[in-house]
Amino acid sequence: MIAKILAKGAASDIVGYVMREFHDKEKYTADTWRLIDSDSVFGNDYRRIVDSFDIGASLNKRISKPIGHISVSFDKADLPRLTDDFMVQLAKEYMERMGIRDTQYIIVRHLETSSPHFHIVYNRVNLHGKDIDESNNFDKSHKVTKAIKLKYGLTFSPKKKLYEDAIAEMKSKIQAAMYRCKSWDEFRRRLTPAGITVEFYNDRDTGKPQGIRFSDGEFTFNGSKIDRAFSYRRLDKFFAKNAGIREVQPQRQQPVSVTAKVKEAPVANVVENIVETGCQAVGGLFQVGPGYDPDEEAFIRRMKRKPRKRQGPKL
Repeated sequence: MIAKILAKGAASDIVGYVMREFHDKEKYTADTWRLIDSDSVFGNDYRRIVDSFDIGASLNKRISKPIGHISVSFDKADLPRLTDDFMVQLAKEYMERMGIRDTQYIIVRHLETSSPHFHIVYNRVNLHGKDIDESNNFDKSHKVTKAIKLKYGLTFSPKKKLYEDAIAEMKSKIQAAMYRCKSWDEFRRRLTPAGITVEFYNDRDTGKPQGIRFSDGEFTFNGSKIDRAFSYRRLDKFFAKNAGIREVQPQRQQPVSVTAKVKEAPVANVVENIVETGCQAVGGLFQVGPGYDPDEEAFIRRMKRKPRKRQGPKL
């Protein structure tokens, strides 16, 4: 039995994580988790539980992160004994010894991994509007889990077993957080309720990120150690693809073809323009129109001619 005190936060985030609200519904179906116990919350669905926690937290607005979160896991050897009722009994005894009393809580069992475990989500503001005493929580939790294991004869896992279980647990949590994830910020926000922190390390020459580490507070692994798909480069490409961002490839310059658009005019207008232009070019000598009379034009030309001077007889 190992208890991990995870990051505190808002009810919507932590309840959403343990109840798989933001996970792939096709993978995390109703038979992969279940609510096995609760107290002082209204209903058993995500929205009503979040509203219940928010109402309880409003009794003491000085606490900015009112929801606590603890994950309790067990060795596989104890699985045959771990009925829902026995898990609830262990969770209640753990909370009592930790001083988590007179407050709202839910206990959710996860079944999708081979490592049996449950999550305790509780309000750090108790039913009287006072904050839960969480001083020396980590040391206290270590002593409490050891006492409970001894009392019930639960398995003490060797270090190697804990190491292997930590890798398997991180892998499933990282895969769940990747679902439709579009950025590093979103990825880190999703991993926070799962108790996993993300750390980058940079290239010495360029100063740019080249690797990533994941930590659950006890173990720290390089991303590729957990799974090759979790390297910095592959995750970065994965988020970019989900966001619809594609790498810009240089393109060859193609010759630009320009097509001039000519406004078509009626044929009659074109003919008229040609005739008019032609007439203007030769000084308007030809004027074609419906009033043109060749005989009249010849008469006018004769009248304009100057009379020739008559010469007298030669002497």
